[in-house]
Amino acid sequence: MALICAMFVGCGVVLVWRLYTLQVLDTTRYQQLADDERHAQIPIAPSRGALLDTNGNPLVVSVRYDSVYVLGSLVGGADRADKLATTLSPVLGVPAADLRAAIDPASSRPLVLKSGVPSAVAAQVQQLALPGVYLDSEPRREYPEGSLAAQALGFVGRDYTGLTGVELSYDQELAGTPGVIDTEKDTAGQEIALGRRLLTAPRQGSDLVLTLDRYVQRVAERLLNQAVMDNHATGGLILVMEPRTGNILAAANNPTYSLTADEVYNPRQADRYKAKIVTDQYEPGSTLKTITMSAAIDQGLVTPGTTMNDTGMAVVAGSTIRNWNGAANGTSTMTDVLIHSSNVGMTWVSGVLGADRLYEYFARYGFGQPTGLRLPGEVGGTVRTNHDAGWTRVDQATNAYGQGIAVTPVQLLQSVAVFANDGQLVRPRLVRAIRGPDGPREMAPEVERQVISPKTAHTMLQMMVAVHEQPDLKAYRVAGYHIAAKTGTADTPTNVGYNTALTIGSLVAVFPADAPRFAVLIRLDGPEKLYGGLVAAPVLKDLAQELLTYYRVPPS
Repeated sequence: MALICAMFVGCGVVLVWRLYTLQVLDTTRYQQLADDERHAQIPIAPSRGALLDTNGNPLVVSVRYDSVYVLGSLVGGADRADKLATTLSPVLGVPAADLRAAIDPASSRPLVLKSGVPSAVAAQVQQLALPGVYLDSEPRREYPEGSLAAQALGFVGRDYTGLTGVELSYDQELAGTPGVIDTEKDTAGQEIALGRRLLTAPRQGSDLVLTLDRYVQRVAERLLNQAVMDNHATGGLILVMEPRTGNILAAANNPTYSLTADEVYNPRQADRYKAKIVTDQYEPGSTLKTITMSAAIDQGLVTPGTTMNDTGMAVVAGSTIRNWNGAANGTSTMTDVLIHSSNVGMTWVSGVLGADRLYEYFARYGFGQPTGLRLPGEVGGTVRTNHDAGWTRVDQATNAYGQGIAVTPVQLLQSVAVFANDGQLVRPRLVRAIRGPDGPREMAPEVERQVISPKTAHTMLQMMVAVHEQPDLKAYRVAGYHIAAKTGTADTPTNVGYNTALTIGSLVAVFPADAPRFAVLIRLDGPEKLYGGLVAAPVLKDLAQELLTYYRVPPS
């Protein structure tokens, strides 16, 4: 008997201890488990911000569309799945066999049968009331202007985050912050109607007001595409910038891609999705002669009237440098050197300037450094200075006329815009305002530094006007306006030297020269006519006429 009593007492002690453990010692843990069991969080996706052009016209907006989903486990077996596929096929415009292959009657995971259906199709699906089939709204990016400025704007992935362009570099501002509904659910996982419900509202994404002007962008793309076709080129680009603000008004590229295609990304054309104005570097050729000349003038070493003897060739460290056309221009002023685009003349200028000062000015202009334009993948270009291994005196000469040095299109345009800006370097930009939940925020232009004196800047404009108004380019003048310009032709570098049969023909310009409003870079890759003056100058005339008319710039 005593043993039985002891056993009962022992069991009682164990039971009491277990109850004490559950209800006292582990109370917090089990309360948390209970809360987790009935607690539910329903996410609320924010609306992604729009991309607007500089005048507020929408370029990219978010629109919600219905998508058709199926939950296989609720369909009711294989026979009903067959019938469901046959019924939905004409409504969705998808072959019944494809729909049936997507439906797994044993699956408890939702599957998209068709995304982004029109409202009329969504209404038909809803009326059919098919078991296991339901609609869910999801956002999509729409492009009111089509694929305008595709490489600058970029696109989003299936998870609605930016993958390229402005969509990627400003993803945090555009995406916003998700909200959440804290609620309670029953044992079936359904929300309890009268349960606790706390709402944390989402913070909507901000709209970005870009510097791009949709009209200027469309004009630039039209002229570029025509020029590529007329010159049998492999591609090209046109950049238009406001020198005073750094606002990029247009960034046209060819080839490009379609933002409105069902499948935007094609891995066989991966190169087309980059923002090439910042990711691709190239040797600028004679357009860089303006930069070297400005350095020598700014140092007081030469003036536009300083002369040198251009014999058509120069020997530097045992290497012979010749003019692009093999001509000897004789006694030439510095303005003549730019007009004739003389390699020999620029070699002479680089010698007067000296290596230290040449590369110091290249650094002042921003070569070898990213511009800070917020686009993904920006590179700083390639500059080998006299302090780097492998540099020779020949590099000093060739760099002075734009060979053996690599820049991005934006770097080159930013540097030339210095002449229109009283010698100041202004950071280029694609976004001028952010309109968020807290109100609009204007982005002020950023002056980085004084590169050359205002006097040197004005002198360079005058010299470049002389270049554009030389007799050989008379056909490309715009009546009533002075345009400061410099053409350039760069041979394409290869592993075994330069390919002189494959060139990059380009041109930089500032206009009107007396009161600059625009800085422009036009580049054609691999043109049949080879030379920048032949392929880019006609495009400049058409582009200048369009811009001067659109902005109502009075003649000078």
